[in-house]
Amino acid sequence: MRPSLSAFWLAVGLRLVDGVGQPPLLHTQDRNDPEADRLVARWIQEAGGMDTYHRLEAATYTLTTEMYDPASGRLRYARPRYITIAKLAAGEASRLERWEGSDFIQQGFDGMRTWATMNGKLLPDTARDAREALLVARDVFYWFGLPFKLRDSGAFLRYRGRDTERRHRVAVEFGEDVGEHQDTWIYYFVDGRAWPAEVQYIEEGKTEVNRTRWEDIRTADGYPYAGRRVHLDDQGRVTKVIRTSDVRINPSIQPRLFSEP
Repeated sequence: MRPSLSAFWLAVGLRLVDGVGQPPLLHTQDRNDPEADRLVARWIQEAGGMDTYHRLEAATYTLTTEMYDPASGRLRYARPRYITIAKLAAGEASRLERWEGSDFIQQGFDGMRTWATMNGKLLPDTARDAREALLVARDVFYWFGLPFKLRDSGAFLRYRGRDTERRHRVAVEFGEDVGEHQDTWIYYFVDGRAWPAEVQYIEEGKTEVNRTRWEDIRTADGYPYAGRRVHLDDQGRVTKVIRTSDVRINPSIQPRLFSEP
């Protein structure tokens, strides 16, 4: 695998979300902690093993983001994005399409170059959708690739014990030159469940903890994915739900789909 591409949103956790008083993560090339490795290995086994990911060459799916008012619990709005991903010779390619009001936005990454259009017209590099094209392109490949992405070269697992709820904490550490953002990641596992109960992260340059519960685990043609990722605020209230639907595994896709129009 290509660590600079496939570990993007995974990379690079330098601090613990709830690790106040813990020693900093080390940037060494030693093997994974045995307990962290056991927890992730169990998750991968439950998901069908690494061969499941190796068989994935392409996929299409819909990501629908639902934004909620945390105080009332009411849905504020929902926005679907239509995703195509593929493993190409140049790297992991992605294409996203969505509507913003009356504007049709497309973003793409062919494994080397990014681009974005609005209503069929190429956007300049300074436009927000063009600047964010690489981030979202890797994001939709990363989340759909879990748990297998945790076996990418350059990703190291660190066991950080149990939290106050007795959940196992697995932090992710990375080698040099992996990823582009200094985000913080930690996975929470509970006894008797292979999939993590929760993922927490802090985006680079921010202090807010993003809490995400994984629910509605599904499979499409034997490939596993979380049908619903529920985002919570610091009071445990739902702020956002990201739903994955209409999944097709290994459809026929032409590589030119990912190229700049």
